[in-house]
Amino acid sequence: MKKVMLSAAALMIGAIGFAQVSGAPQATAVPLQAGAAADANSGESIQNGNDNRVKVRQAGTNQSVYTNQNDGAGIGGNLAQVWQTGAVQATSGVENLAEVLQSGSENQSTTLQEGDNNNAVTRQGQNNSASANNMARIRQGTGQQAEDNFAAIDQDGDGNSAWTRQTFDNSDAWTRQMGDGNKSEINQNAGPNGTDGHEAEAEQVGNDNMSIINQSGAGARNTARAFQSGNDNYAEQQQTTDAISGGVGNSAIVAQGNVTTGYSFDPIWGDLQLVDDITNGSQTLGAFNSQAFQTQSGSDNSADIRQFGDDPAAGNYAEQNQSGSGNSAFAVQNLYGNPTGGGNYSRQDQDGTNSQAGISQSGHDHKAYQRQSDDDNIALSTQRGENNLVNTYQDGDQNRATTAQRGQDNQILLVQRGGHSYSVTQNLPNGSPVGMPNGGNVADILQLGPNGDFGTDGIDCEFPDMDTPDTPNMPGSFSIDDVCPGC
Repeated sequence: MKKVMLSAAALMIGAIGFAQVSGAPQATAVPLQAGAAADANSGESIQNGNDNRVKVRQAGTNQSVYTNQNDGAGIGGNLAQVWQTGAVQATSGVENLAEVLQSGSENQSTTLQEGDNNNAVTRQGQNNSASANNMARIRQGTGQQAEDNFAAIDQDGDGNSAWTRQTFDNSDAWTRQMGDGNKSEINQNAGPNGTDGHEAEAEQVGNDNMSIINQSGAGARNTARAFQSGNDNYAEQQQTTDAISGGVGNSAIVAQGNVTTGYSFDPIWGDLQLVDDITNGSQTLGAFNSQAFQTQSGSDNSADIRQFGDDPAAGNYAEQNQSGSGNSAFAVQNLYGNPTGGGNYSRQDQDGTNSQAGISQSGHDHKAYQRQSDDDNIALSTQRGENNLVNTYQDGDQNRATTAQRGQDNQILLVQRGGHSYSVTQNLPNGSPVGMPNGGNVADILQLGPNGDFGTDGIDCEFPDMDTPDTPNMPGSFSIDDVCPGC
């Protein structure tokens, strides 16, 4: 089995379905006018207010476009372009839909679709008449191949930008942004043609959030979701699968702040509860300066990051990097005990197959850095309190390491190679969440195996610097020429 030490205490906060992107708007079909051919393309464009422009191109059959541009309470400099085409087969273009609604100021939208069964929705400023500077672009398929893709972008608020790219087969995407300087990029591949696609969801509510989701193809069905609420959050997820069509795929979740979207806890959470009898604390508003990256390669990986905080000085950061197949990683910060934020740091690297890593932290100034190289390793670390540090290193196969500490000034360095097992606990009051003793404990454990050398095979207790965040690659602005220039 991939999972070990599983507990019935794996908790649930609501539930989320990973088969469909639920709650996303759907494009509206435009009915044919009386007497039109049964397979005719249809469309409707409504424009009111200032400087609106729309350009629609359709080829094939049974395509539908609905555009509605209104100046709302803003400047009304909206632009919209919709392009739909076909020729994959005799009935190409069947069931393609595109809907663009824009209100507010300086919005732009571009929708390109080719092929079969596409559904694209762009909404900007529909719930906020003071929205400004939004830009959205949806592009699905190249070479007239698009098939079952669906994409929806819904933006309200200030300087939002969203750009979704999908190529070939079975992909879904749903982006929602509300307010402030949000940016989002969803890039899904699912090539070559005929392989299963992906599902992606990104929701951002406020402030300077950024989200990037990048999923690639050659089969399987990856799933990535990011929920962010408040302040300076940044989340990036990249997934690549080596599966040939029809296999299992990667799955990743990032949740920062107090988000309303439900999700399930990874079973590793139950494992961490066995290491230390932690309890699920309340979710608090905001994530402040949180950062989260997840990179996965191979097949059947699963990664999950949750960060919550209520301290404006919080500096949470979590990064998980997995390769191979069957690995699972889970990181939680400021979720249990007293979630007062602080300078938490969490990073997990795994290279081999079927390894499991989990970190949970609460409080101030924690760092936990775990890396595992080869196969079937397990590293679980949990700590709460102040100024704690953990550095876990496992190099060979079938190593087992669990560390838990509460209190003040604790430090742990654990090095293992070649199939060892060790457990370190410091300042744990018999699993009780109260009566925590304080102390300046230090633990240093090194287990190497055959031909190991204390003098040459040790590692330093260091924590790599946080990687520089990527910037979403947003498309540039465009213009639509007059129909009859110079006339």
